[in-house]
Amino acid sequence: MNQDVAEIAKEWFEKHEPEGYLASVIIRCFFFGSIIRRPGFLLMGETSFWDGKTIWVAPPEKANAWFLYFWCSTKPMSSYELCLEAPFPLTYVAFKRRGKYKVLEWKKLYEKDIGYRARHYVSA
Repeated sequence: MNQDVAEIAKEWFEKHEPEGYLASVIIRCFFFGSIIRRPGFLLMGETSFWDGKTIWVAPPEKANAWFLYFWCSTKPMSSYELCLEAPFPLTYVAFKRRGKYKVLEWKKLYEKDIGYRARHYVSA
């Protein structure tokens, strides 16, 4: 499969979100968030505030979370590598999955693969 990440995003939004939502996300991220795109990678996110119950969009100076509208990579990518793509770290990472909002601690997501690799490292 040699599909461009922009085409992957278009197809995903057409299948999972209401009509016009991709355009809305692009505009929001362009003016208020971040769009990181390079060959084989796309991330669209916005700074937000998580109070333990609800997540709101917030300016960077008041934010404690990244809300990821969408990300994809044409190559396998660990959660550690995904965290490295963010413009700056925040306490939480939030996203929508299977119609529900999920919030994870940045530190746990960042360290997830480091711990896995350390436990499964085999010395030759």
